[in-house]
Amino acid sequence: MVQTNVTIDPLSPASPVEKPEIEEVLDLTTGEYRSATELIRSFRYDHLIEERGRVRSALDSAPLYKCALCPSAVYLVSSPEKRFFFRHRHEDGSCPAQTRSALNQDDILARKYQGLRESEPHKRIKELIERSLRADPNFRAESVVQEKRWYVSQDRAQWRQPDVQALRGEQRFVFEAQLSTTFLDVVVGRRDDYRRGGAQLVWIMAGFEPNNRRLTTDDILFSNNSNIFVVDEETCALSETAGEFHLRCSYREPYREGDTLKERWAERVVRFSELTTHLDTQRTFYFDFESSERELWAAMDNELRADFFAFWTASMTPHCATTDVDPWRLLRRRLAARNVPIPERPDADSNFSTMIHGVLSALKGEPVGWQFKKLVQVAHHLAEMYPQHVLAFGHGLAVAGHQDAIEKQDPKGRWRERSEKLKNRLREADAELMPDRDWLPALCFLFPDVGARVAKFLAKAEMRNAA
Repeated sequence: MVQTNVTIDPLSPASPVEKPEIEEVLDLTTGEYRSATELIRSFRYDHLIEERGRVRSALDSAPLYKCALCPSAVYLVSSPEKRFFFRHRHEDGSCPAQTRSALNQDDILARKYQGLRESEPHKRIKELIERSLRADPNFRAESVVQEKRWYVSQDRAQWRQPDVQALRGEQRFVFEAQLSTTFLDVVVGRRDDYRRGGAQLVWIMAGFEPNNRRLTTDDILFSNNSNIFVVDEETCALSETAGEFHLRCSYREPYREGDTLKERWAERVVRFSELTTHLDTQRTFYFDFESSERELWAAMDNELRADFFAFWTASMTPHCATTDVDPWRLLRRRLAARNVPIPERPDADSNFSTMIHGVLSALKGEPVGWQFKKLVQVAHHLAEMYPQHVLAFGHGLAVAGHQDAIEKQDPKGRWRERSEKLKNRLREADAELMPDRDWLPALCFLFPDVGARVAKFLAKAEMRNAA
């Protein structure tokens, strides 16, 4: 039996082809050369599908990537097995990397697309959409039309011909039937044109099977907050009976299982009035997958941070030391799943423990982890013994608003004088004061506000050095 489609778990890592013609690309946003395979692998599958749409949308105006060997901009395409690679925007034979055949996949899909637009299934879905809209008085009856040319701008050469369009109040909605070979250029082109014209695009399918998805379906699904809409005989009949436009919505629903984020598919028939529309992103959705996913990750991360600090307080502060390291091993595994390394044992690396105690002291406004009596003593200790953590300590003070505590404990101005010198050295990116990169992921995860500021400082320092 020949396999005609490969469906990929949205949460799995994206896969590159084994031997891409374009092995390296220039990231025009960061100015870095990047391995094409490593760049693709750095994305989750659903996120790479979104990225591929973003890359295609920017291709003609401000490309995001170019070939490392020639001036051509590049974009992401896929093999039939949904393994990804970069292709030249223009190929004239001058580059050693050849990514196009005489008739490439885009040309094939374009020909198929034009043929399907007049097929009976396509005509049928347009009829069902129109009937559903006419049943809903919230859409102006005279505005509901099929295949009518609509001018995107004052330029009469800039026009589109949506499958169905209608006005709901003053907002124009355009409905496009998603065909089995609706390729990315069509998806991106229509989305961008309708955005410029102030119309909200809604893609409609005749049916949807979450476990048998084509790439062309994924291009729409993942760019639309993981919501897919279907109009069929049942929803059309319900629209006409209820006097309100109804659609069948399939969407991804995330949930947690311990420290793991999982997801399931859900489906329900919804009223059009229940949908959220974002004109700027051309998204129309019922269930906010991205917000739900963020909330779950935030809850799991906060719980993990709380568990870490509970152990740290019980094990690594004076008079509370414990020899039980089993909880630490568990914390280490849980943090490793977030790509956050920590030492093998809580007391194995004084550099790490000093970083944690230094930031905790700054945030709490009093020494944590030392026998010092005053916060200013912590500041001097870091400057003398662990200067690489002075920046994180300073940002901790700023985040918690405890700079005044230091000043009150510095009547002779010794710390003020020292801190001014440290600030000047930081402006010059003194190597001795550069934050420890080995533990930067832990700093960013355990102390997000402080870590973000330190990471921003390092990024700016690198840009100055590169210039």
